[in-house]
Amino acid sequence: MKKIFLLNLLIAPIHFCFSGNALNIQSEWSITLHNEGTIRSLSSSQEDGIIGSWNLLLQVFDDNSNGKLDDEERKKGNAGKYFYQFNGDGTCLIHTMKLKGYYELKNEGGKKRLYIDFDDKGSRSRENAWYVISVSKTELVLLSQDKFTFWIYKRV
Repeated sequence: MKKIFLLNLLIAPIHFCFSGNALNIQSEWSITLHNEGTIRSLSSSQEDGIIGSWNLLLQVFDDNSNGKLDDEERKKGNAGKYFYQFNGDGTCLIHTMKLKGYYELKNEGGKKRLYIDFDDKGSRSRENAWYVISVSKTELVLLSQDKFTFWIYKRV
């Protein structure tokens, strides 16, 4: 009986220590996600997320100002040259000049927003703010902050 009691005295603190560390790690992770305000996927599957490299395929005006990319509008699109590479850690590369930057995805008023900042000699400056219209395995459709232009990107 004494051996069982002593064994429980040893096991309990060890269990408590490991449980406490696991809780601290989980708590720090939750705080990090909450403070960043991100909605990035935590799974390793990136097939339907924005993580990856994207080349601008078309710039399209929202002629009827409905916030939806219509087939007729898409047909009138103009080719463009622009590039984003979004990394899983919230950093990114911007444009063909490979500017270092940061991005955040947020839900605001029921809409998904993408904020991109570039590194300006150690401080952040806003590069752009977008409305995320759709993301698929092959295509990312963004609407400009002023809601006039769709930017359609193709995954590289």
